[in-house]
Amino acid sequence: MDSRRIRLMIGQDCSGSATLLRAIVTVMFAVVMSSVAFGQQVADAGSSSATAVQTAASAPGPSAQISTAEPSAGQPPASDTTTGKPRKLKCRHPADPNKRRFGCKDEDYDWEETLAGDWAGARAEGKKLGISPSGSYYSALQTNLTGKPHQMWGFVGQLTTAVNFDFDKLLKIPGMSLYFSDSWGTGSNLTAAMGSVFPVNPNYGAGAYLGEIYLQQKFLHGNLTFAGGRIAANYTFAGLPVFDNYVSFAIDPTPVSIVNNDLSYAGPPPGLQWGAQAVYNITPVVEAAAGVFNTNPNSANNGNILAFQQGNKGALVTAQLSYLFNQRPSEKGMQGRYTAGFFEDNNAFAVLPHGAFKRDGNAGVFILGQQMVYRPDGPGTARGLTLWGAWEYSPKQSVSSMPVFGGAGLSYEGLIKARKQDIVSVGWIYGKTSTFIPDASSAKLLEVNYQWVPKRYLTIIPDFQYIVDPAGTNVANAAVFGVQSNLTF
Repeated sequence: MDSRRIRLMIGQDCSGSATLLRAIVTVMFAVVMSSVAFGQQVADAGSSSATAVQTAASAPGPSAQISTAEPSAGQPPASDTTTGKPRKLKCRHPADPNKRRFGCKDEDYDWEETLAGDWAGARAEGKKLGISPSGSYYSALQTNLTGKPHQMWGFVGQLTTAVNFDFDKLLKIPGMSLYFSDSWGTGSNLTAAMGSVFPVNPNYGAGAYLGEIYLQQKFLHGNLTFAGGRIAANYTFAGLPVFDNYVSFAIDPTPVSIVNNDLSYAGPPPGLQWGAQAVYNITPVVEAAAGVFNTNPNSANNGNILAFQQGNKGALVTAQLSYLFNQRPSEKGMQGRYTAGFFEDNNAFAVLPHGAFKRDGNAGVFILGQQMVYRPDGPGTARGLTLWGAWEYSPKQSVSSMPVFGGAGLSYEGLIKARKQDIVSVGWIYGKTSTFIPDASSAKLLEVNYQWVPKRYLTIIPDFQYIVDPAGTNVANAAVFGVQSNLTF
């Protein structure tokens, strides 16, 4: 269901506002107090880091380093040339604020991953001081070849900028940082014109909007990360790195059924929620994450709305556990990631099909996994085949427009040996429509695309999507063709 049709899934009881506010304030207070408690421990680590920084300062700057290929989803991450450290599997795009996920803003990247490079030394100098700006521009030109009485065209453009303030360098507070982002979008909404429950691209948000704005604190040598502020749940939860290879919002960045059933899960553009979350690497191969978020649907549709309460109540709680297969630096096997989690929201939701009255609560569970299964060039190389699968279930069909979601697909990097960074992706998506909606059936999507990477800062993706019963009811099938591009500054 299109977000404009579900944005009114709100409750009238405002009693949850104080509860959520107290939860966020408590987490942030704990962050600050823990910073003091762990001060000596982290300060010692900070001293070691400072020594490393001084050593690195005598080496050539990032702009002088040798370029390495950007890792694809499911592939062994390339070592970042500025540090020699292997890049995290989930941090494929550390230079791009539009595709960068939570936990990746501190990843180092080579200046050749950006169009503007080092900005004549300004970026390197700013990073030494603790200020790191970034930016990117996303665009998608698409048309429906079939599926409506006439052909329509849609264009989406999205400029995203961000800046990270490292308080370890600026204020001598170990492990603390402040992140700020915003976006400016133009274009038209082809998804709404087609009436599809599977949005044909993820970035429709015409106008200027605030993005993620949060304070972050790291503990235990970086294994435990707290954050609080304006945070997008789908930038941390219910996602896989391989999802970035797709154009449709049906799977990028999370299964669309979660957002359809609970708009509070949505991220920018155009909106997001107040929230607090923690990510903890229990062991090098096990990662746990949990978060609590506000439930204002107006804020979910407009990042400039900062109000906690506008008819909503309660909080969205979500958590997940992930197994990181072959992702330690010493491991040479083919990498994978497996995640299981849930969400629960005690807001009041409009009862389908017309929302004449409301019912408290909604919830769901999800299981996701990706695994590289073929690597022709052997250990330490990126070429190869990655398979993935996803499943999500929300049992309350009376308030869940898409109670069952399933998906599977593959991505092959370097299918053409001379184009080792290019990626071919195929995905199949299934979304069952709630039985409370008249003429309910299920929507199915086949997406095929080719990600051409002429430069490390530029990707161009010819994309084809074929949607069966795009409205989730018995309507004409739709074929959509388009070209997506992403330019990192």
